[in-house]
Amino acid sequence: MKMKLGFFYHDLLNLYGESGNVKALAYHLKEQGIDVTIDLLTLEDPKDIASYDWIYMGCGIERSLVLALKDAMKYREEFRKAIEGGTFILATGNSFELFGREIRMPKKSYRALDLLSFSTEYKVRTVNDLLVPHAAHPLVGFENHSGATMDSEETPFIDTDSRKEGITKNHFIGTYMIGPLLVRNPHFLQSYLKELILSKDPKFKIRPVKMTLEESAYLTSVNELMKTK
Repeated sequence: MKMKLGFFYHDLLNLYGESGNVKALAYHLKEQGIDVTIDLLTLEDPKDIASYDWIYMGCGIERSLVLALKDAMKYREEFRKAIEGGTFILATGNSFELFGREIRMPKKSYRALDLLSFSTEYKVRTVNDLLVPHAAHPLVGFENHSGATMDSEETPFIDTDSRKEGITKNHFIGTYMIGPLLVRNPHFLQSYLKELILSKDPKFKIRPVKMTLEESAYLTSVNELMKTK
């Protein structure tokens, strides 16, 4: 099996080392015997959206986000087809704001790709370590953002009594959780990896995944965060 991964705006939207998400996913795909290609894409690079099995965007400063938006707007229809067609897209930090209707920053508002129902309004900056329930294992991470989603009709990525944020639609995931998300959450990475592989070949025999060190680091983070609750 071959898989093509695209790290979009790798030089603009990589504020907190989100390249770790790409490296972690690629590493474990290769461990499964999959031939992996990674494209690092930035402004003005041609972008064949339909050719990718997985697309990733990370977090950036506001100016970088606006630059990425202007470039992504040229591929709006291709992104729409990718989301509707079930392409795996992961956008962490403020990059998922690009896919909503509008981004209202303090000094100016921008029309976004308008592929999902929500809008974003920049308010008070939120900076927190995170420990939130998710499936069988809580997610650990970090957030540092001013944006807040408004008027969303999509399913939230996180939906608990204490926290509701992010967006999921088909295989699109957008979340303010950074960390990087896939590096700090090995159980989530394993389930995400399995879902991605089986979407391409339902008969693929997935090998056991060894994440001893990752799970140890994860448990340390969980224990430390629980002490602060």
